[in-house]
Amino acid sequence: MSNNTIRARLAFSFKGEAYELDSVIDLDGCPGEPGVMPDFHQRLARAAGIDPYSYLYEVMETHEIVFSDATGVAERSCRDGRFDWARFEQERRETSDWQRVRAIAQQVLGARDLDAEPELKAALLAVYRAGRAVD
Repeated sequence: MSNNTIRARLAFSFKGEAYELDSVIDLDGCPGEPGVMPDFHQRLARAAGIDPYSYLYEVMETHEIVFSDATGVAERSCRDGRFDWARFEQERRETSDWQRVRAIAQQVLGARDLDAEPELKAALLAVYRAGRAVD
């Protein structure tokens, strides 16, 4: 299972029938362009077997998804039923960068609590990102 997941729920009715969709979404498995939020309505519909070319799907799209129970870095981006995809992407990128930098720094600098040294952490991340920008 993914480190970053979120629960997505959507309740609506169509032709007198109530629908309550509920799915846990693997955010690390959401492909797409950077900065573009995945289509969570489509993911919920697929999980529920709803045809994306149906009137049922069109009605479903008019209702807001409620997000909860986020795990991993996603936890900081989920508040009051809403999910901030841009914040999640930024935090996920920062966490990933720091994991790479920390692994290298610990090999070179030895066992140190790098999180306890914010200036050093910031400098190491800046160097890492500058090097990545050159590529």
